[in-house]
Amino acid sequence: MERTANRIGFRGRLVTAMVALVALVSLLIGALLMVYLFEDEKRRALEQLSIAERLTNEVIERRTDLELSRLSVVVRDFGFRSAIASRDPATLSSALENHSGRAGADFALLLGQQGELLASTLAKALPDITSAQLSNARRDGSDRSLLTIDQRGYEVLVVPVEAPGLRAWLVAGFELDQELADIIARLSGSSVIFRTSTGASGGFTSFAASTDIDRAEEPALISSAGGGHFIESARYFTRRLNLGASGQGVFEAILMISREASLQNYYTRALEIALFVAVIMILATLLALLIARHLGKPVLQLADYARAVGQGLNPQAPSIRTGGELLQLRDTLRDTLAQLTRREAEIRYAATHDEVTGLGNRNALMHTANESFRSGDPCSLIGLRVSDLSNINDTLGIEFGDKVLLALSHRLRDELPDALHIARTGGGEFLALLPACSLETLDQQAKSLHASVESPLSIDRTPFSLRATLISMQLPADASNTNELRRRVNLTFEQAFQQRLTITCYEPGRDENHLRELKLISDLHSAIRNSGLHMNYQPKLDSYSGQLLQVEALVRWMHPELGFISPEEFIFLAEQSGQIHDLTDHILQRVAGDARAWFRAGLDAGVAINLSAMDLTSPGLAERVARTFEDWHHNMDRITLEVTEGALMEDPAEAMATLNRLRDLGVTLSVDDFGTGYSSLSQLRMLPVQELKIDKSFVLNLNTEPQDQLIVKSTIDMAHGLGLKVVAEGIENLETWKLLQTWGCNVGQGFYLSRPVSAADLAQTSATIKERQQELADISPEPLS
Repeated sequence: MERTANRIGFRGRLVTAMVALVALVSLLIGALLMVYLFEDEKRRALEQLSIAERLTNEVIERRTDLELSRLSVVVRDFGFRSAIASRDPATLSSALENHSGRAGADFALLLGQQGELLASTLAKALPDITSAQLSNARRDGSDRSLLTIDQRGYEVLVVPVEAPGLRAWLVAGFELDQELADIIARLSGSSVIFRTSTGASGGFTSFAASTDIDRAEEPALISSAGGGHFIESARYFTRRLNLGASGQGVFEAILMISREASLQNYYTRALEIALFVAVIMILATLLALLIARHLGKPVLQLADYARAVGQGLNPQAPSIRTGGELLQLRDTLRDTLAQLTRREAEIRYAATHDEVTGLGNRNALMHTANESFRSGDPCSLIGLRVSDLSNINDTLGIEFGDKVLLALSHRLRDELPDALHIARTGGGEFLALLPACSLETLDQQAKSLHASVESPLSIDRTPFSLRATLISMQLPADASNTNELRRRVNLTFEQAFQQRLTITCYEPGRDENHLRELKLISDLHSAIRNSGLHMNYQPKLDSYSGQLLQVEALVRWMHPELGFISPEEFIFLAEQSGQIHDLTDHILQRVAGDARAWFRAGLDAGVAINLSAMDLTSPGLAERVARTFEDWHHNMDRITLEVTEGALMEDPAEAMATLNRLRDLGVTLSVDDFGTGYSSLSQLRMLPVQELKIDKSFVLNLNTEPQDQLIVKSTIDMAHGLGLKVVAEGIENLETWKLLQTWGCNVGQGFYLSRPVSAADLAQTSATIKERQQELADISPEPLS
């Protein structure tokens, strides 16, 4: 489509557009006129049918009045009455025949006072005259009804014959025939069909029609029931007129006007409109050609001018003689070219320079570094970050901060005159590419620059000092491309801030550690979803009986590429990456499933599960625990949730609320690693916990360290005084176990009692503990060495 438009050119497109517009408008106007004319002709036809309907009613009514008038003359005739009084059948038949013929009736009946037949002009079945009709005739002077006899429609009139000592009834029928239909058709200008319904089937039977009806079309018109006041017909506009009803069905007159005849005027006007549109199209095409020829040349000149401007050239503006809009367009293009040239220079400058200091920006420095990487030329890099720029902006204002940055950029230029590129790469960060030099020279330059940067500045005649951190790198030894350069610059700055160093250089390996952490974070998500973690369980024994009470769940991760990953490392990464809640839920589900399995195998042991500090700040933790252990096979107090002192102190209010919700579930709460945190006894007293777990650092050398013995014994006494159960972890030998038993420690845990085992090996470990139960339950203290 686009190629076709290019081949046509501007003039061709202008002609096409103008002709198309005129054609569209002309066709639209023509279509609207044709629709209007069509509806107008249709409306006229329907109005004519309405007139025909009123005329039909009037013709039939006047016909009925005329018939009643003639019959009233008959019933008052003395000879007719005398014939009735004679009751002689021959006389009655003769009088009825003569007088009904004079009245124009197609048939006539003479009935006695009780409705019995006295005489008839019909030689066939007689119509049924009901007592209701006779009553109506007596009350109103006459009765009118419609009947079909031998598939002919009749208007039946009943008139009473009354005289002194004489009472009878004259019944006369007048056929609704073709003659009547032709009279109505001639007066109304429409075709007429008389029809009557044939019974319950809903069909109709025609008994008369005007002579102009197409006999091939008549059966379809007769049988169609239609709806409302018309019937469906492709050739006629129709109108249904209800003439009346009798016990035999409904009598209707169908009034019709030929669609073709009615719309003939419409077709003539439509042809005239089409010819008019064609003439307009021809004139519009000629006019469009003239306009296109006049406008095409200057437009094409402007197109060539604009094309040259778009190609980055500086062409001479064309001479436009027509003036007006095209001249304005030429001037606008010329001014636009000048503005584009200035704007392009400004954009190039802004794309490579910092607007505050006038130094290069990150893009410019990375471009220079990339050119150095491509050429293989080594160079050195010094980076600088101002530590408290945000505080300066907040306290003294952004304008003052910009002045500080500007003064700092001057010092960088003065201190690094041979720099290949100096750039402000964001905020208070500056990077400078220097010619390659030794590590000692680079370190000396960094120290000199640091001293210069931290020496007092004079800002608005006010001395002002800065604190800055500097880093240094050797390129391409420390980074071989721009991606590595950006990443390792940030890592080196982070290392300097963490170690509180004012000057530091990049250390190989830091980047690999960062990438390893990113990989572990990514793979941990997959390990959680695909059950790549596995659970170990370390038994916890009753100090008095040596019986297995509980197992502590310990999550382990054997990475398919990196091998064993310590729990401290990947749990920390889960907390940093926001995956800790998913990890906790996974552990809860795994522990619940394993516990149900070993309970079905006959092993009775509770479970202890460690919670993260971030778990305690999650309001939905209690609900997740309840949902995971909703069909738990023990009391909920056989589930112990362990939290560290540090976790309790990070957000004491939220942690307390979460612990209370967990306590309401009935689980046991334990303070893990007690003695290594910063909780006070008053805080410990207020916590809703039931257990205190002494950190293993106090238990590992308990048998040889008197200070540890004092701390552990005092902690046990204090916990018992607060009503807490005490668990000791890190039991490595029998002497430690015996001491804890002597001091009343409730539960013990450690390698001496049992190492952590998988869920599959827990049954065998339980059997081994039972074999040692007598040895472990002996509470006699061992002599200390």
